[in-house]
Amino acid sequence: MTENFKSKLDADVKLINDTIQNFCSCGYLKASGSPQDKVIEAENYSVSAGGKRIRPLLCIEFCRLFGGDITESTLNVAVCLELMHTFSLVHDDMPEMDNDRLRRGKPSTHAKFGQDIALLAGDGLCILPFEIISREACEGKIPYKTAAELVNILSVSAGNRGMIMGQTLDLLSENKDIKVVNKDFLIKMSSLKTGCMLKASCLFGAALADADEKRRSSAVEYAANLGLAFQIVDDILDVKGDEKLLGKPIGSDKARNKITFADALGAGGALSLAKEYTEAAVAAVKEYDGSDFLCELAQSLVSRKF
Repeated sequence: MTENFKSKLDADVKLINDTIQNFCSCGYLKASGSPQDKVIEAENYSVSAGGKRIRPLLCIEFCRLFGGDITESTLNVAVCLELMHTFSLVHDDMPEMDNDRLRRGKPSTHAKFGQDIALLAGDGLCILPFEIISREACEGKIPYKTAAELVNILSVSAGNRGMIMGQTLDLLSENKDIKVVNKDFLIKMSSLKTGCMLKASCLFGAALADADEKRRSSAVEYAANLGLAFQIVDDILDVKGDEKLLGKPIGSDKARNKITFADALGAGGALSLAKEYTEAAVAAVKEYDGSDFLCELAQSLVSRKF
């Protein structure tokens, strides 16, 4: 990791975290302390729990790469991706899904607030991005056409043809409703479950910069390969990771009889495949001036420890 990359990464993540903090302290996620605000407290807790902030980061960096300005409105829209991602984590951790009681070293939302409030908190975080995007348009901060495009990107990527479909395939394979779980199936599932929201993140940045079709295609190609590399490394870390760094128990996939890339290919084979996808992600954007950060980001994610 070069010093220039780390400095830029830290600066971007600070912008994202400051925007989230603003939402929590005086904006969309401010809780008054009254009983009915319990769900907002749970949403605040969930989105403030840390994380790599990869999705809003990709939005910001693709907006920059394609000539867009990073304004307050850009950051508000970028954080919508983190809200949608957090919704998926809150629901994914619940007993009906993965039944994880730890997330990033802290009690998961349902472990802290109960399953009923966690369910509602996830629902709220899923809906909130559409309120934010539409308000940005109504206040004249982004064009209505851009807002409509962002809503379409997010709803398709997170919905029945995207992340939710990927999660459904994951559950069906875990419950043995799908009999053959091989490399091809894992690629399809991961492209939906993980890749679709990364695609949305890159396309958000491209849309905010009003990029042409060639640039948008490059963003999609980068995201598709990055998503697969990211999921493969996640699978490896569940077998060989450090529980303290991960902030959650390792071996949870095996405990649920879930077949992963690490099972299908072995840890070494899976890592080799992740590196291939990382190289393809880099190749998708390296022709553009200013793409060094995105290239190094992809490379850093394949070598991550958490």
